[in-house]
Amino acid sequence: VAALLWLARIHVLAAAGAWLVDSDPAQRVDLIFLLNGDLDTRPAAAAALWKQGLAPRIAIARSESSRAVQMGLVPNVTDLALEMLGREGVPREAIDEIPFPGGVTSTRDEAMALRAWLREHPARSLLIVTNAIHTRRARWIFDRELRGAGIRLLFFAVPDRRYSVERWWDNEHGFLGVYNEYLKLVYYRLRY
Repeated sequence: VAALLWLARIHVLAAAGAWLVDSDPAQRVDLIFLLNGDLDTRPAAAAALWKQGLAPRIAIARSESSRAVQMGLVPNVTDLALEMLGREGVPREAIDEIPFPGGVTSTRDEAMALRAWLREHPARSLLIVTNAIHTRRARWIFDRELRGAGIRLLFFAVPDRRYSVERWWDNEHGFLGVYNEYLKLVYYRLRY
């Protein structure tokens, strides 16, 4: 058994990374919802989808301001995403910044902020933009938080520039990303 596992390790590891990816084909929706984080890829992907005409607007939830942000040492991650969207050609008028008491600190907070915001800004369909390995957990969270709202949720998997999902173990970023995502899946299932 140990020898068979050793021989099949590449396939098992690749399947472990691929299982985390639960995305949909990009298609026309009422709103693109950009999740905070990974400034290296997410804002550019959301801007590209917007420029393709897949939605008239992009929304992002306001992130928590860390102590360094409060001291003026670094910008808030949401402000950086907004700046990046602008530099990618998305006019500020096409972007909605969603407030949240204290700022969002997790994917669940982002889903809760979106749910509250959608009460006054209805949408029938959303395209949620996040990293590829984050799509399965994000889908689980948003499905739970928006259950019964009658909104079609689609998830756009943005590939990471530092590693491939098929060979995530070859790179420290990939290893930590996949490892952390599995830990977070367990944590979210137990906690929520």
